[in-house]
Amino acid sequence: MKPVFEYLDYRDFLKDHYDHNKKNRFFSFRYIAVKTGIDASLYAKILNKQRHISTAKAAELCDFLKLKRTEKKYFELLVRFNRAKTAEETRLYFEKMLSLRDSPAVLLEKDKYDYFLNWYNAALRDLIKIIPFTGDYKDLARRLCPEITEVQAKKSVQLLEKLGLIFRDSDGVWRLTDDFIRTDGKMAALAVRSFQKEMCRLGMESIERIPKEQRDISTITVSSSKACMELIRERLADFRREILQIISEDEGMEEVYQLNFQVFPLTCNKWKKE
Repeated sequence: MKPVFEYLDYRDFLKDHYDHNKKNRFFSFRYIAVKTGIDASLYAKILNKQRHISTAKAAELCDFLKLKRTEKKYFELLVRFNRAKTAEETRLYFEKMLSLRDSPAVLLEKDKYDYFLNWYNAALRDLIKIIPFTGDYKDLARRLCPEITEVQAKKSVQLLEKLGLIFRDSDGVWRLTDDFIRTDGKMAALAVRSFQKEMCRLGMESIERIPKEQRDISTITVSSSKACMELIRERLADFRREILQIISEDEGMEEVYQLNFQVFPLTCNKWKKE
């Protein structure tokens, strides 16, 4: 079995633990129930990711799993990480998990999270697609709006290379690969939320920073049924795909742009009851 530090979902660890031990004929959900006090049907649902274990039971389960002191701390944090409701909670437990062990799998997810944490990582990746970048980090940093520091630009390029998103060719020019960031579960949600917050913040700042003729920001306030709003969301999804198609056929790329689509309620009549 992989060590517990290699996991970002405690249920995957429990599933692997069960599969590893079930070759022994006495090992079953009923046996686990006797040893841990956790209902057999509940344990099965936990392994199938239909339910969560309580934080109190997680501590007791560590003895059954024969986890050592640091492993036990990591497992308990892992349970809290997977049960977290907010981005702040998720980030808190994830950083605590990192402090316990430099697991390659966890550190890889940390690198992915760092990519979304700062808006300029995605911007620099697209900028490298437009200009022939050979290592002038000062020039690269100044091309962004708002500008970033030379150190930030260098660290960003190092991160992009580490994630396999860019590479340096034989002529010393940085090129894009065909890879994209892929992450699952809690890390995906945390990364997306962080990225969206950053881009929404830049959108607000652009009202003051960017001349009106170089941006397009419009807002409308409407009343709508839930069914109508679902239709609007579908149309927005279609429009996003249409934009990507238009961009893919563009041969005269000059700048990197950010397009934000936002739809959110200003009242809480029906959904609050639900």
